[in-house]
Amino acid sequence: MKNKKNDKVINSPLTSDSLEENNKTISDTTSSNLPAKTSGKSLDKKNKNKGKKESGFVLFFKKIGRAFKGMVEELKKVTWPTWTATLKSTGIVLIFVVVFLVVLMAMDALFGLGFSSLIGMNG
Repeated sequence: MKNKKNDKVINSPLTSDSLEENNKTISDTTSSNLPAKTSGKSLDKKNKNKGKKESGFVLFFKKIGRAFKGMVEELKKVTWPTWTATLKSTGIVLIFVVVFLVVLMAMDALFGLGFSSLIGMNG
């Protein structure tokens, strides 16, 4: 609530009066932001099909069709890399795989030597 004398915000508990005032101001501001009403032609089509119920089988395949249509639309938006960029990325991945293979093999060999030396000490 605002104090009418000096326009300062006053912290007060919510009352039904203040809630009604807020609802009125919200409804006044949002009613001007509503979209324009559409013609009744699209509503007529919906009303014609309203009496008919489609089977679950038909609805299932309609949903699958919509899903595939959505996938195709999204794939059209994808920016695919060029052949050279694909080869470059593949080469980088293969190099890293080989480097980590060598590192892991070296660590395995070192840990194996350390473990065998520990076993050799006890025997």
